[in-house]
Amino acid sequence: MKNDKGADGKGRALPGAKPVDTRPKLTFEEQRILDISKYAGDIYYSERYSDDEFEYRHVSMPDGLRRYLPAPPRIMEEIEWRSLGVQQSAGWEHYMVHVPEPHVLLFKRAKNTPQIKYPFRLR
Repeated sequence: MKNDKGADGKGRALPGAKPVDTRPKLTFEEQRILDISKYAGDIYYSERYSDDEFEYRHVSMPDGLRRYLPAPPRIMEEIEWRSLGVQQSAGWEHYMVHVPEPHVLLFKRAKNTPQIKYPFRLR
């Protein structure tokens, strides 16, 4: 039978006892959504650099979002990296994984890509 009166039977915790967290646990997806909203402003976007064919940039994910990156590291589809809070205009492609730093996402796009803002935001 459950004792609803507390650890000592009178509604008081025993000395030295840690308080019990009675809040419901978040699902992985709920925690991911909270973390993305919390850390999205900490995502670092490099300046663009280019060669004759492509322009490039790298995006560094903050510590609070690294746990949501694919393991093992792999190239992500646009829907995946956008769902992690990465915001860039249209045409960028995640094209390479640098295994020693999987939290640094490497992007490229053709130099002639129109500079159009992405039409919607993913949550």
